[in-house]
Amino acid sequence: MNLVLRFVYFGIWSCLLFEAEACDICGNYMCITPYDNKSSISFLHRYRVFNGYRNYQETSRFFPHSAYRVQHGDSHGDSLLAGNRTYSSNDFESYKVFECRFKYFITQRLELNVFIPLQNNKSKTNNILNRHTGLGDISLNTGFHFITPKADEFFRHKLIVGVGMKLPTGNHFAHDQNGNRLPFEMQPGSGSLDGFGYVNYMFVANNLGANISVNYKVNGSNNYHEKLKNSHNHYVSVFYKINYKELSVYPSLQANYEYTKGLAIHFRLLNNTQVNSLLLGPGLDVYYKSFSFNTSWQFTAFETVRDGNLKSVGRISFGINYNITKKESN
Repeated sequence: MNLVLRFVYFGIWSCLLFEAEACDICGNYMCITPYDNKSSISFLHRYRVFNGYRNYQETSRFFPHSAYRVQHGDSHGDSLLAGNRTYSSNDFESYKVFECRFKYFITQRLELNVFIPLQNNKSKTNNILNRHTGLGDISLNTGFHFITPKADEFFRHKLIVGVGMKLPTGNHFAHDQNGNRLPFEMQPGSGSLDGFGYVNYMFVANNLGANISVNYKVNGSNNYHEKLKNSHNHYVSVFYKINYKELSVYPSLQANYEYTKGLAIHFRLLNNTQVNSLLLGPGLDVYYKSFSFNTSWQFTAFETVRDGNLKSVGRISFGINYNITKKESN
């Protein structure tokens, strides 16, 4: 029992709860969750919004009307002519993800992760609202801990290298009430089998630490011959530990960069589908015994966006995690 308590204490001391991020537009799995070496169950929620047109509307809002809350009433799927665009401040695209995650340590150094997302996507243009909710694409990945931290060292670090795949479990042929197929980015699933790899490095010196993640994803195509170009995502978090009795608090500053050339249909790249953005913002992680809570609020610091296109406002996320304590083997 004392050995278990020492592992729990050390895990809280040396590991920041690093939330997995995703490119919410393209549905890419991006990062890894390096908790201490224990199996866990997690629930995470992400919300990302696009609002405000470049060179038409200077200010953007995180919560334009009906972007986050459940909207009752009729939605319309009528197509719009380009000449009818009004560039309204009420136009938006919003992407919500509710995700269950399961982590299991097969051995002391080898972990298996399963991510099961529920997607809620909305778009509004010229008062025409489209929305769809459904199961997203399930992701599986395995990570190997090449470097594990030692409790008696001032400088502690961890290195995880992993590979995984995203399965085409989500609906990618959802239609509006008029029978028109929704745009690719509105679909809860991509319809393609994708693979990815990642490297995550974390180090802590006394109460100050950093977490760095590099990720690359290779995407397949679906039966509509839609293929999202290969993407990469990089994440950095600098954090500081504050102790209060059995509570450990980690305020942090986070940066997340994501890039993909965009969506190709029949090998032809569509205009204005590129994702090239940098998000910055604060985060907070709280640990108590086997439970942990994390939240972050990231604002778009840079992005490539054409005139007349919606701008990325940012991302809000939070998560709850429970570490499953296992009896340590001798």
